[in-house]
Amino acid sequence: MRWQEMTGDKVRAFAEVTDVALLPVGCVEMHGPHLPTGCDAYIAERLADMIAAREPCIVLPTLYYNVGQMQRTNLATIAIPADVVVSLYEAICDEAARNGFHKIAILICHGSSEKAAYHLQDLLFERSRREDCPSKPYKVFVLYDLRGRRLGISWDDLWETPPGKGGHGSESETSMAMAARPSLVHLDRLEPLPEGEGEVHRQTIPAADYQVDFVKVAPKGYCGWPHLATREKGEEVLTQLADGWAKVIRQIRDFDIEDDI
Repeated sequence: MRWQEMTGDKVRAFAEVTDVALLPVGCVEMHGPHLPTGCDAYIAERLADMIAAREPCIVLPTLYYNVGQMQRTNLATIAIPADVVVSLYEAICDEAARNGFHKIAILICHGSSEKAAYHLQDLLFERSRREDCPSKPYKVFVLYDLRGRRLGISWDDLWETPPGKGGHGSESETSMAMAARPSLVHLDRLEPLPEGEGEVHRQTIPAADYQVDFVKVAPKGYCGWPHLATREKGEEVLTQLADGWAKVIRQIRDFDIEDDI
């Protein structure tokens, strides 16, 4: 159900089956010595395929370029300005709607990308209230739940050893990467225990959100104990996430875009 693998007439015909388009969102940034820089995008793409197999929706080409300013001091990060990302989201949504898909679900698999998606929602809502600016013929839904809690899952507790060690490049994320692109994961490049645990700097003000250089947050580029990751764990995590998000896509498909305005 990938848009880029269909012919034009197939895309047009698929719009008669469902008006839901799913945009997988990742990034290009360092994930420690054991994971590829495109880790989030590979996970997003695999998860989107699994969701579409459960609930019909067209899967837009995966978005790799994204915001990532906190990671700019790390090797190989490509960070795009937030305003550019918001404009890109809007352009993609405009084109999806022009082709008959009027409900666009943005599947966020990279932390901080949700901010740009929420900003797009704000812009679209604001324009819908202006008489000099016609409303867009589509609605944007943001699917953002990196820890699984909104879907009734808590993989920090289920797939992190010990619980609570989750985060960037950790056991669960490494497991999902192994399920998505096993040939690109290299656990042998991690240092042996006890040095192998990624150091993590805890924020001085835990109750407030603010930016911290990621080199300071995780000097080794990852958190937790990724050496305990397995492909089987990754398949289990992705399966539960796909089951949960497929139910959401079903609700989006049945949703009247004139509602909740």
